[in-house]
Amino acid sequence: MKRNSFWKILLFGVLALSLGACATTKPLAPFNAVDLNPMLTSGDYVLKANNFTVILDKSGSMGEMYKGKQKLDCARDLASAFNHTVPNANLTGALRMFGKKANVQPAGTDLLWGPAAQNAGALDAGLNQVGFSNGDSPLNLALDATAKDFQSAQGNIAVVIFTDANKEVMNYAAVKKSVMNLKSQFGDRICIYPVLIGNDKEAAKFLAQVADDGGCGFMAKGDDIASGQGMADFVANVFLQKAPVVEVVEVCVDPDGDGVCDPADKCPGTPKGARVNKFGCWVLVDVLFDFDKYNIKPQYYQFLDKAARVFEANPSIRVEIQGNTDNIGTAKYNMKLSLERAKSVMQYLINKGVSANRLSARGFGFSRPIATNDTAEGRALNRRVELTPMP
Repeated sequence: MKRNSFWKILLFGVLALSLGACATTKPLAPFNAVDLNPMLTSGDYVLKANNFTVILDKSGSMGEMYKGKQKLDCARDLASAFNHTVPNANLTGALRMFGKKANVQPAGTDLLWGPAAQNAGALDAGLNQVGFSNGDSPLNLALDATAKDFQSAQGNIAVVIFTDANKEVMNYAAVKKSVMNLKSQFGDRICIYPVLIGNDKEAAKFLAQVADDGGCGFMAKGDDIASGQGMADFVANVFLQKAPVVEVVEVCVDPDGDGVCDPADKCPGTPKGARVNKFGCWVLVDVLFDFDKYNIKPQYYQFLDKAARVFEANPSIRVEIQGNTDNIGTAKYNMKLSLERAKSVMQYLINKGVSANRLSARGFGFSRPIATNDTAEGRALNRRVELTPMP
C-alpha cells in the first residue's frame, strides 16, 4: 500500500468516528403525557421550581442493554417524557449531557440546549443530538457547569439527572464534592433529582445519597416513572406544591361603634358610650336582681348612674327598658315580675334627670334567656334589664 493511500484511509477512519459520535440515535419513543396544567390553573398548587436542567449520561456504560434496549435510549425516552409532562408555567430550562462527544475527545460535558424559555420541541431536538454512548462518566463536570449555567437565575432550580451511575466509570467522590459546591452556591434554592437507569443496587444507594446531600430532592427509579401516571407523579413532586392557605381577615363593620361587628350585632344603633354584651345589646350587665325581686340594690346604683350619663351624651335617643326573668314560676307571673324590674330601672333614670318621654318599660318574662336556666349562675344572668334604643 502506498503511503498516501494509508494516510487517506486513516483520515477517513478518524472522520467516520467523529461523525459517528454526532450521529442521532433512535427516534424518541412516543409518550402520552398526563396534563398537569389544571393543577396550577385551579389555584390548588403553585410552582416550587422556576428553573430546571436535564442532565443526561451518555457514557460508555449507557450502551449496555437493559430490558431490550440500550440504557441511553431508556434515558432519552424518559427525559423526553419528563419534558412533555412538565406543566407550561413560564419556566427556564436547559439540557446537558456528559460522557464523550466523540472518540477523539476526552470525556466532558456539553450544553445541548438553554438555559432558555421553556420549549418542549427545543429540548427534544437537543436529545436527538446526543449521539452514541462513549467514554467515562464525569457527572461532576456536568454539575459544575450547571452552577455556571444558572448563576444568574432567579428562583428555585431543579436538577434532574438520568444516569446508571456505574461506579466503574463514575467518580463518586468527585460527584459528591460538586453537589456540595452547588449547595454552597445556591443553598435551598437548588434541589437534585437523580433518576436511576437500570437496577444496580449500589448505584441506587449512591444516587439516593446524592439527593440527600442536595437537601431537598429525591432519587427515582426509571422503571417507576416510565408510565404516564408514574411520570406525572414524579414531575408534580419536582415542580408543584400545595398553594398556601390564605387566611381571610374579616373586616369589622360596626356602624354604632359598640365593638360588635355586623351581622353579629343584634342591637344596631346602640348609643355612644353604652356598655353592651357580646350581641351588641345595651345591657346593665352588672345590675342583676335577686330571685322573685324587682328592687334595685344600692351597690348597683353606680352602673345606673353611668347609664344616665349615656342619655346626657345622646340627647336625642329614646329607649325601651326591657325586663327579663329566669324560668322559675309561671309564665304569667314572670311576665309581671319582668315588667316591674323594667319600671324600677325607668324610675331610677327619671330620678337622675332623664325625661320620662324618652323612656318606656316592657316585660318579656323568661322568653329571652341569655344563659342556661339549668344552673344558679345562669338563672342569675337571666334576671336582667336591657336598654334598647327606639326609632
